[in-house]
Amino acid sequence: CPFFLSFFLSTFCPPPLFPSSSPYISFLDMSGSSSSALASMLKTRNCHGLRRHHSLHSVSTHFRIPRQRQLAKCNAAVVPNSSGGPTLNVDKEKNSTQQLDDDGELRNNTNVADVLVSCPDQKGVIAALAQLFYGYGCNIISSDQHTTSHDDGNVPMFYQRITVDLSELHQGRDTSALETAIDATASRFNMNWQMHKRSEKKRVAILVSKVDHCLWDLLIRHANGELDCEIALVASNHLEPGRHIAEKFHVPFHHIPISPNDSNGDLGAAKEKQEKAMRRLLNDAKVDCVVLARYMQVMSEEFCEEWAGKCINIHHSFLPAFEGARPYHRAHTRGVKLIGATAHYVSSELDAGPIIVQEVAHVSHRDDVSDLKRKGRDLERYCLARALRLHVDNRLLLHGNKTIVY
Repeated sequence: CPFFLSFFLSTFCPPPLFPSSSPYISFLDMSGSSSSALASMLKTRNCHGLRRHHSLHSVSTHFRIPRQRQLAKCNAAVVPNSSGGPTLNVDKEKNSTQQLDDDGELRNNTNVADVLVSCPDQKGVIAALAQLFYGYGCNIISSDQHTTSHDDGNVPMFYQRITVDLSELHQGRDTSALETAIDATASRFNMNWQMHKRSEKKRVAILVSKVDHCLWDLLIRHANGELDCEIALVASNHLEPGRHIAEKFHVPFHHIPISPNDSNGDLGAAKEKQEKAMRRLLNDAKVDCVVLARYMQVMSEEFCEEWAGKCINIHHSFLPAFEGARPYHRAHTRGVKLIGATAHYVSSELDAGPIIVQEVAHVSHRDDVSDLKRKGRDLERYCLARALRLHVDNRLLLHGNKTIVY
């Protein structure tokens, strides 16, 4: 009877065992097979002191489950499975936005945004931003920060990456009021800020020449869901192998050759003309990020300025050692015991842009140039893919010629 059930629950399941702030599953109006399944489960499992239920007909109570990286209560029911035991029938539509990734952040949530801020270090920045997001109904999922030191002789700078859940934003899906408020706060602290919504995938263009291992790796990783972006196009100054590889992954391919014959034999003019065509292509395709996957052309100062902080290059050495051409040959001549690869943002100075990712591998006197190249290709693949993922996941902030990596 209801009175007996109420007395039983209050005696064996005191309120502290079920705090309202804990994640839990609500079972409402159970009857029939569902109540039988719950009874069977409670008979065999010790649910915080509740060991036996002889009968359950219509009950509204809370059954505690492990956290399993869920942020809040979810809607579910206990139903019998094919083996006769109980299982959870979770409302995936309601709970898909509450799953956390390995970094402790929400994944596959169109209502999540990453906010990147930088400003001179001062009191009150974190408090002001936290209060702002709270006031607009946002929930801060994660926050990482870093303050530079006086060592470089400059004013200490404050950098922060904040991931916020916008699902309960007071203005619904319209973030214009929130962005206006952030802008007002930014003016108080002389702050630069960016907001990147997870629902808006970055459009990435991959530029390649004749060496294709990095192109293969990026497209395979993207096909496997490892890169949270859209591959807008592949472009090359050579027809192959870029076209062949792009077609396999159904990615648009563009061949923009360097043709000295079209510029009266002037190679410099031909390169300038080709780069202008490449820049038009990137702008027309609304590209957000450019990846130089062993694209063996030196970009002009104008290109580097236009794509500063948005163009990633892979260099086949551990910079600043062996910058420029033929680094493996020079490393072999020098007799190094380590080789490396460096993914960095492009700058007007060759191979001197802000470094994002670096990796090294041991070599010995037994390794010839071909061995160094083989080992180096593995490093190049990893570094470039890792750098691109950090960029599309909004985990990079520029500090002069350095990067803050979260």
